[in-house]
Amino acid sequence: MADWHPEDVKAAVRKKGSTLAELGRRIGMSRQAMALTLVRPSAQGEAAIARFLGIKPQIIWPSRYHADGRRKRPQPAKNYEREARFQSLEACL
Repeated sequence: MADWHPEDVKAAVRKKGSTLAELGRRIGMSRQAMALTLVRPSAQGEAAIARFLGIKPQIIWPSRYHADGRRKRPQPAKNYEREARFQSLEACL
């Protein structure tokens, strides 16, 4: 099972009536730190988002958790790699 796409996480939070920035303010995390939770491991951010959505964090980010729900420590290196956000212009032509 793959991790949720970051845009799907943001949409789920918006559909429940909040934003990542607001969730961050509630727990003392910056907007930027909450946004990074979508693409890089952050136990505090993951817990806040999952709690707000009413689901377990391993449902949203299965790559960051063991099958029994324990958080992976240390996180696999691939969890810190970021995919390219945009295609090159040449790839679009």
